[in-house]
Amino acid sequence: MLRLLTLFLLLPAAVSAQSILNGRITDRTTREPLAGVTIYLPALQKGGSTDTLGNFRVADLPAGSHKVEIRFLSYRPQTRTIRLAGGQTTLDVILEPEASQLQEVVVTGLTTGSTVKESPVPIMTYSKVQWLQTSSTNLTDAVSRLPGMSQITTGVGLSKPVIRGLGFNRVITVHDGVRQEDNQWGEEHALQIDEYSIDRYEIIKGSGSMLYGSDGLGGVMSLISARPPDPGVYRGQILTNYQSNNGLIGLSGVVEGNHNGLFGRLRLSHKNAGNYRNRYDGRVYGSAFREFNVNGTIGINRRWGYSQIYFSNWHQDINIVTGERDQTGRFQKLVRMDSDSEALAPVSDGELRSRAINPANYQNLNHMKVSWNTFTKVGGGNLSAIISYSQNRRQEFASTLTPGQPALYFFLQNVFYDLKYYFGGKNGWDFTVGGNGMWQYNQNQGLEVLYPGYKSWDNGVFAFAQKKTDRLTVNGGVRMDVRQMRINQLYADSEGVFSETPIRGGTVRFNGLDKTYSNPTASLGATYKLSDQWTVKSNLARGFRAPATPELSANGEHAGTFRYEIGNPNLQSETSWQYDIGVQYETPSVSIIANLFQNRIANYTYSEKVLDRFGRDSIVDPARPILTYRYVQGNAVLYGGEAQVTINPRAARWFHFTTSYSLVRSRNLSATSDSARYLPFLPPPRLLSQLKFTKVESGTRWRNMYAQVEVEHNWRQNQALLAYGTETETPAYTLINLGAGSDVLSNGQPLFSVYVAIQNLFDVAYQSHQNRLKYFGVNPATGRPGVFNMGRNVSVKVVVPIGRR
Repeated sequence: MLRLLTLFLLLPAAVSAQSILNGRITDRTTREPLAGVTIYLPALQKGGSTDTLGNFRVADLPAGSHKVEIRFLSYRPQTRTIRLAGGQTTLDVILEPEASQLQEVVVTGLTTGSTVKESPVPIMTYSKVQWLQTSSTNLTDAVSRLPGMSQITTGVGLSKPVIRGLGFNRVITVHDGVRQEDNQWGEEHALQIDEYSIDRYEIIKGSGSMLYGSDGLGGVMSLISARPPDPGVYRGQILTNYQSNNGLIGLSGVVEGNHNGLFGRLRLSHKNAGNYRNRYDGRVYGSAFREFNVNGTIGINRRWGYSQIYFSNWHQDINIVTGERDQTGRFQKLVRMDSDSEALAPVSDGELRSRAINPANYQNLNHMKVSWNTFTKVGGGNLSAIISYSQNRRQEFASTLTPGQPALYFFLQNVFYDLKYYFGGKNGWDFTVGGNGMWQYNQNQGLEVLYPGYKSWDNGVFAFAQKKTDRLTVNGGVRMDVRQMRINQLYADSEGVFSETPIRGGTVRFNGLDKTYSNPTASLGATYKLSDQWTVKSNLARGFRAPATPELSANGEHAGTFRYEIGNPNLQSETSWQYDIGVQYETPSVSIIANLFQNRIANYTYSEKVLDRFGRDSIVDPARPILTYRYVQGNAVLYGGEAQVTINPRAARWFHFTTSYSLVRSRNLSATSDSARYLPFLPPPRLLSQLKFTKVESGTRWRNMYAQVEVEHNWRQNQALLAYGTETETPAYTLINLGAGSDVLSNGQPLFSVYVAIQNLFDVAYQSHQNRLKYFGVNPATGRPGVFNMGRNVSVKVVVPIGRR
């Protein structure tokens, strides 16, 4: 069967007569032709752009029904469904400037094309242009200020995405249709994908289990690379980025081309940053990092569809912030005293200013991935197939006594597959059936063992349907998943050192586990257009998450959290019911979006402090007073909403005002005390307002000029998990950010583009509630607990295009 499928995909036998799509794009107000408008067929990864007369032509297309996207900066995107039957088909389009991006086409989902406005599930998009116009220190930081989004950070180089208060293994990250798997349970490392290679983000704020199975309780963050260049296009680009606070230097270069449907792309990226600083801590020792990434694509695009191979190798060396300081407030580091002892010593000024990686306290992270993606016309529909293999190597060095030898070394291998068939749309109906899953194998190869190695197998099948009329969009589906987990045994010697092999005189800390978790998931939603301006939507979805290895098998001291953890091999899968309701108001000048949600989770997994029979703290080793925690389950609920208003007057398109508000609240319904009633790492209420001025044309030297000011206010977070000293309340703070930029032209062609952003203009000293460094010790010199976030930071990006059509 597999051989037949492979042969069928690689040999495009069912090739129909050549079809050509052409037409003209004009401005609704002026009736003038628009040059440079993008016409794109996402399912085929083919397209073109308009010439100076507004005309376009896309050739070599297969017959059948296709979705077409028409995009132009500052104009309302349009989506059309066309039917080609050989020969030429004409599509003339009139574009209108628009305040919002509700017509943005989304590709993350179970249909071959839908828009933000039509989708019952709340979806946000974030483009490369938006990324260029702001400052970010890593991939997740780029989208953390979107409504409903936030991030859990460990310094400026390490961030985890949080959607409506849920993160880690409760949010799925997808890169070009492939699940990103790099030890999501770990708090102290980032998503291992090249930030500079991402062309577009799509955020699903709701259960993603219908799409990818386990772990999608909170939602999905989908990262999408740029589409292949059009036939006959050969070009390149150099992107540079400098940030003043930590001296970050970023450089990324890409070359790509398309010769008669054979296309390729190669990108090299590098980042190097020193220790960041703020008003209270000065330079924060241990926050320097460096990255080197290489990735590329090679493929073929024909009338039958496309097939491509993607490869990447992501590497990062990053110091570890410990927060250790002496009585004067100076940061300290471990130094070797003799062959078997080490001690803390003050860090010199030179080391604070250095970009060096401390060989005795850093992480060496590497993620290699190869994936194959094919999309082809089959019968009256489309067949999509993805298969990917990745290796993730996570090495942690934590001692001067064992130089070059990692204390922890996780070697994770992952195989992911995804197969979907999209039935041809008929009478407004779209049907999709398919399945996806993954195989994982995690091994311990370091000097120490934190959790036992494991193997897991995930498999899921689903069916999805969507019906569209002029006013109503209804969609829904069902899915069934099975996860098999096999976790190794764990032993400990007399000093508590772990091993996966039996130890003479040792004890068994974990008996191993061989268990199957299965769960059905479903989604049902509708969007209804009340009028040309008003749209309402609602969606109900069920998600699930199988327990992670640490939750099942922990039985020892976890150095990263400074506590003794006890797992529970009897944990059940978390299941959730999330309900969303939303309203949208849209005119050519104003856009208003408001959403409310409630996410009820059964078997919510969390850790609680263990008490002895007298109600006192349980201490395993009296010589080392580390508190003991164990994983338990209960019920929880998260609720809240987001609202966003965008004003872009039709009579003054140069004026843009956007303001958004995000709120997430929680309750641990199984808590036994008021101090434990809230869930951890919950973002505070946030208001973000941006005033932006643009000028598309300015003489013969400037294009796409803009200037903006942004105000971000985070309220006090007083709904923290105070029990067991897990969290403390966080004061409110307000940040002011500025930005400006433009394309610089030469003979009417872009010479380069420059983007300047100033974050935290007034150098406010603050701690985000989701900053893990907030709990890293007390500064003896000031009495302030923890380490603070980054201070004022000036970011300059310069993009230089290379090559012409």
